[in-house]
Amino acid sequence: MTRRHTDPHRARRLLGVSMLIVAAATACGTTSGTNTPAAHTQKDFCVPLLDYFRTTFPIDGVTLTYTRGTADTAITQDADGGVACVFSQPAKHITANASLRRTKSDEDHSGLPAYVKEMNLVPLPGHSKEIWISDARAKQSSIHTKGVVELATRSDPWVSGITIVNETDTLAITDAQIATAADLLITTTQDISH
Repeated sequence: MTRRHTDPHRARRLLGVSMLIVAAATACGTTSGTNTPAAHTQKDFCVPLLDYFRTTFPIDGVTLTYTRGTADTAITQDADGGVACVFSQPAKHITANASLRRTKSDEDHSGLPAYVKEMNLVPLPGHSKEIWISDARAKQSSIHTKGVVELATRSDPWVSGITIVNETDTLAITDAQIATAADLLITTTQDISH
């Protein structure tokens, strides 16, 4: 017959060791406040677009200006102002601007559906998410003196857009370059959304 120990000190030690093991195992599955991902910043949205203007649709000497804060300003979901960045190259009169703002309800007069309708944007097929375009890259008359392409998409809780403009002539951008810009806008907006 086996003899059991009923030493109260040993039972407390075992209980203490067991609690440490459970605590250690539980802590491995949790994230402390210091390990949570940092908030996205304006540069997380604007710099990938700047790279696009340096490589895919090159604008010589393109510069980036943040119109709301700095590159390191955090993007928060409660930020009413959102993000606005301007890409410019004054010598060739080509500019672009990109924006990111919180989604408004579809019924809101300033929500995305109302904007799409007001600006005559149409769906641009062939992309992973819905994206709309206004394609006026060809200077069509003496009244329309600019070549413009505008893209808009939504990845809740954000709506984003980019407008590329040649201030004085037809905008010489290919369908492939527009498709790349559309994919980049979708991906960048989705990245901020997560």
